Amino acid sequence: MTKTYGLGSYAGPWGSTLVHPVEALVVAAPMMSRWALTAALDALLVHRDLRPVDSTPAWTSQSCGEPLSLADIYSALETLPPTSRAVMAVRTALKSTQFPTLSPMETLTRLMLLACGLPCPVMNFRVDTRLGYSLLDLAWPEHKTAIEFNGRVHSENHHAYKNEMYRNEVLRDLGWKLRIIVFDDLRDPARSVEWRTWLGRQLWVVPRFPAAGSRARTSVSRKGIHIP
Repeated sequence: MTKTYGLGSYAGPWGSTLVHPVEALVVAAPMMSRWALTAALDALLVHRDLRPVDSTPAWTSQSCGEPLSLADIYSALETLPPTSRAVMAVRTALKSTQFPTLSPMETLTRLMLLACGLPCPVMNFRVDTRLGYSLLDLAWPEHKTAIEFNGRVHSENHHAYKNEMYRNEVLRDLGWKLRIIVFDDLRDPARSVEWRTWLGRQLWVVPRFPAAGSRARTSVSRKGIHIP
């Protein structure tokens, strides 16, 4: 074992540095929910700038300029204490990743629909249109159905919003059924049930929701999100 856990070159919130993004994630794991860990791992699999800065071969099996692969992440975890609760939490969250997921809200949306028994989507599915191609956040191509998450950029950038609305109409002209959701659709229990029920109808699946008042009910806020 050649590493001192949690020490290296990635800046930590307390001023220390970490040698590898997986190490940084393991250090942060005790303070993160499972969905947040999954979102962080989804990010490691798509972002090119979240790579090791160490030259040790065990850290640099991926090609230069490429994101980490699942094999790279598992390799990094092999160098850390296997019985550590943080390491085991990251390993568990890793099983829920799905490539390519481009934002934390895409991860959260996917986990929320899986939690109620809906089928797993294709992430960022490419559809060619007369405007070029579109990437649908969560798609079920066999049903021509998709969920699109609109984040802050859509409310702050009017030009982007107008282009998005036009793009969606072009997709609908091609037969796609789209449901546009925002953060409040994840946070508000009634709205969350509504869009997942709509999705179930399109996919011919009846979603399973906890009974009213159940402790297993999904709880969402900006400080924390619990998915049963």
